[in-house]
Amino acid sequence: MRTMKGFCIAFVISTLVSAFGTVSALAEKWDCSGSKKSKALISREVIEPGDRPDRELAQMVRADIFTDGREQTVYEHDDSIAGTGIHSGYSITTLKSGDMVWDKFEGSHYTVPKGDAWESRFQGVFRFIAGTGKYKAIRGGGYYYGTATPAGVAVDAICQAEY
Repeated sequence: MRTMKGFCIAFVISTLVSAFGTVSALAEKWDCSGSKKSKALISREVIEPGDRPDRELAQMVRADIFTDGREQTVYEHDDSIAGTGIHSGYSITTLKSGDMVWDKFEGSHYTVPKGDAWESRFQGVFRFIAGTGKYKAIRGGGYYYGTATPAGVAVDAICQAEY
């Protein structure tokens, strides 16, 4: 009797492992890599907290568009000393299908003078935290790098996800 009970438990466990392995194998993969540019700066607020004369804290909201038509709203916080620092934020991307995905990001940046202008270079990582429709169970993320100038922002991202 014990042997039959042990066999049944082992059978159920192996069946569950096989079933979950099959579900994982059925997950669709998405190469979400791409390039985007800023479309509009919606808002930007800067404060100088006073602990250093060259520190700025900035909060901004920006609309971006990917070359494949995805649109993204970016909510970002920057902490910079003399143009160099860290940033973090949250973004909402609307896909061409109308589905939406959300991610969180964090990275670093530095600014270099360009004559009378400036250029800021940045890089970081992001991870998906939610989605709608077929992207409801999205997981994955990637890294990004790019430049910001007075004319706007340009970003390249390498990204992989499953949903």
